[in-house]
Amino acid sequence: MVDYSSCDSPYKSVGKQGEEYYPSVVDTLRSLRAEIRSCKVENYRLVEAQETLARAQKKQVEVNATIL
Repeated sequence: MVDYSSCDSPYKSVGKQGEEYYPSVVDTLRSLRAEIRSCKVENYRLVEAQETLARAQKKQVEVNATIL
């Protein structure tokens, strides 16, 4: 059995104020935060593209109505 609380344990916690984080968890959280930021930027770009497309489609409908 592994003693996780031992100061010699490879699983000793890093962190502060009683929070227990293990190095792999910290790395995973850091990576996930970066991924979330990237997704937010990509989502913002997609929303802008959808709004541009909606404006273009509305304009096309107006042009088509004028032609008829």
